[in-house]
Amino acid sequence: MPGASAFVCNFTDCEALLKFKGGITSDPKGYVQDWNEANPFCNWTGVTCHQSLRNRVIDLEIIDMRLEGSISPFLSNLSLLTKLSLQGNNFREEIPTTLGALSQLEYLNITENQLSGAFPASLHGCQSLKFLDLSVNNLSGVIPEELGWMKKLSFLSLSVNNLTGVIPAFLSNLTELTQLQLAVNYFTGQIPVELGVLSRLEILYLHTNFLEGTIPESLSNCTALRAISLIGNLLSGEIPSEMGNKLQNLRLLNFYGNYISGRIPVTFSNLSQITLLDLSINYLEGEVPEELGKLKNLKILYLHTNNLVSNSSLSFLTALTNCSFMKKLHLGSCLFSGSLPASIGNLSKDLYYFNLLNNRIRGEIPGSIGNLSGLVTLQLGYNHLDGTIPATFGKLKLLQRLYLGRNKLQGSIPDEMGQMENLGLLDLANNSITGSIPCSLGNLSQLRYLYLSQNSLSGNIPIKLSQCSLMMQLDLSFNSLQGPLPPEIGAFANLGLSLNLSNNNLDGEIPATIAKLVSVQAIDLSVNRFSGIIPSSVGSCTALEYLNLSKNMIQGTIPESLKQITYLKALDLAFNQLTGSVPIWLANDSVMKNFNLSYNRLTGEVSSMGRFKNLSGSALIGNAGLCGGSALMRLQPCAVEKKRRKLWKWTYYLSAIAISCFLLLLVYVGVRVRRFFKKKTDAESEEAILMAFRGRNFTQRELEIATDGFSDANLLGRGSFGSVYKAWIDDRISFVAVKQVACEDLLAIFLQWVGAATPHHILDVVDMSLKREAHSSGALEKLKQCCVHVVDAGMMCTEENPQSRPSISLISRELQNLWKQMEFGK
Repeated sequence: MPGASAFVCNFTDCEALLKFKGGITSDPKGYVQDWNEANPFCNWTGVTCHQSLRNRVIDLEIIDMRLEGSISPFLSNLSLLTKLSLQGNNFREEIPTTLGALSQLEYLNITENQLSGAFPASLHGCQSLKFLDLSVNNLSGVIPEELGWMKKLSFLSLSVNNLTGVIPAFLSNLTELTQLQLAVNYFTGQIPVELGVLSRLEILYLHTNFLEGTIPESLSNCTALRAISLIGNLLSGEIPSEMGNKLQNLRLLNFYGNYISGRIPVTFSNLSQITLLDLSINYLEGEVPEELGKLKNLKILYLHTNNLVSNSSLSFLTALTNCSFMKKLHLGSCLFSGSLPASIGNLSKDLYYFNLLNNRIRGEIPGSIGNLSGLVTLQLGYNHLDGTIPATFGKLKLLQRLYLGRNKLQGSIPDEMGQMENLGLLDLANNSITGSIPCSLGNLSQLRYLYLSQNSLSGNIPIKLSQCSLMMQLDLSFNSLQGPLPPEIGAFANLGLSLNLSNNNLDGEIPATIAKLVSVQAIDLSVNRFSGIIPSSVGSCTALEYLNLSKNMIQGTIPESLKQITYLKALDLAFNQLTGSVPIWLANDSVMKNFNLSYNRLTGEVSSMGRFKNLSGSALIGNAGLCGGSALMRLQPCAVEKKRRKLWKWTYYLSAIAISCFLLLLVYVGVRVRRFFKKKTDAESEEAILMAFRGRNFTQRELEIATDGFSDANLLGRGSFGSVYKAWIDDRISFVAVKQVACEDLLAIFLQWVGAATPHHILDVVDMSLKREAHSSGALEKLKQCCVHVVDAGMMCTEENPQSRPSISLISRELQNLWKQMEFGK
């Protein structure tokens, strides 16, 4: 094929590489795109061949390419491979056991992948292996015994996996080891004493496991150790003092987060090369040895969260002034007492982090602290410091975070604090500071967090404070501040956490410019003297989750614009003078978890829908004008609504009775007509009946002539309510049936019911019944009963079987009785 003469291929190595490529399922950076037969494989990206033995692969490096897939077992065919580095990819599945056939392999690095399964015991076949890094994967199981046969290993890292079991003692067979990293796994048991024979060991990382027992004194024999980390285990007992005598090369010692007790060994003063010493979060006791001041190279000293104590002068701090390279000093959450010595001003100029948080230190803050010009963070909160705040703080130009909260500081805030131009956080909360807030704080252009709560500050909120345009959280609560809230509050456009001005004496109206706080999550203006209305512009604070305006003198209605705040979870407007109704949108707000409108002047009906169904009365108590709502609210019933319901019921029932009576009359006429038709069978009679219903009207005189004076000769039949006669018409060619009613009472009762059914009479009945409601509390019940009886009577008259229908006399008596019951005045 074209170019075949240039493509000289060792089939085994080439095929192995192509098989490896075939196992790659994703190549986001196109790293192996040139792996094809158009190029000599020794020129493929990541492939290195032997210089003298052409076409034999000795090095395969594919680093941080995020390849996905599995590692091909055919890599074992690269028999001269000395280095295989696949770190920083996303290979999955297990490590091929066939890799154990690579007898020439010296360097194997597959860290930072997603390999799973057990550590392959077959790797012991790589007898030339010196560097093995399988860290940051998902390997599980125990370390196989075969690992102890790899005598040439100098670097072994299995950190950040899911390995279990104990750390095997046979690792002591790896006498060439310089680094042993087994951190962040699930190893249990004790640290093997046998590790003390690893005289070349320089790095020992066993942190973040579940190791128990004491720290073996035999580790002091690993005199080459430069770093030892046992962070986050369950180790107990005392620190072997021999470590300080023998580990002269130690630069890092970190026993953070264990159960170690006893004292800090004085012998640690011999660790002349140490730069980091972390014994924090343990149960160490006693005083800090002043001998630690001999550690000239010490840069980081963490002793926080122990039971350490001090003498009254905190003299160990004076000793630490000799550590001229000190950068970070964390002594918080111990039992240190006494007063800060003026000598702390002589600590390293490189010191940028100094923490004495949560101790029992008393007395004044020395003015010499202003000499620590490199400080970025100073934490002296949660102590018993008193006296005034030194003006020398103004000299700390690099300071970004100053914590002095939870002390007993007095006096005023010095104006010089406005000179700390890089200050981003100032915490003076929970002290006894008096005076006003200095305007100079407005010069702190980088200030993001200001905590001045629970002091005795007075005066107005300085308008100049609004120049701190980067402010994210402002807490001035529980002071005696007075005057209005400046409209310039809107300048805190970046206020993304909270504004807390509660429990002061602020007055005036809430400025509409508060709408500019579009990122704020919480606003608390409660327990002040604010008046006026809630500005509708507050609806522009769309990120707001908590709004508390309770215990003020705010008037007006609850603005509808509040429903625009879609993330609002808590709303407290209690103890104000708000009027109007409870907004219906509160019932439909699914985000709102808590709201309180109690003790206002709200009126009107409260919805019982939505979230109001299960709302207790505590959220609305103290609003005498509210009514309705759910039973849980225990509000009074709405009187207007009750009257409307009664009016509707009166109209409904009375109309139904009147209409039923009218229909009953029609039923009666219909029944009589149907019976009449059934009696006539001849054609002449049918024609006469049809003519009788063509709308002709007869006078009483005409009927007398047609019936010959209602003579017996024309008598067709008699009934209980009258007689039926044959009436001749049209020159006696045809006749109609005429009934002469004999019962005058029957005519009268029909006329009464028909008259009551006309529209204007229905209105009269309703009006009169309402007027008489107070005098006839049982009238409504009577109406219901009458309606039922009338409908029953009408249904009986429509029975298919004539024998089942009631007589007219019975219907007459029933209607007469019902009519008497309808006379409400009786």
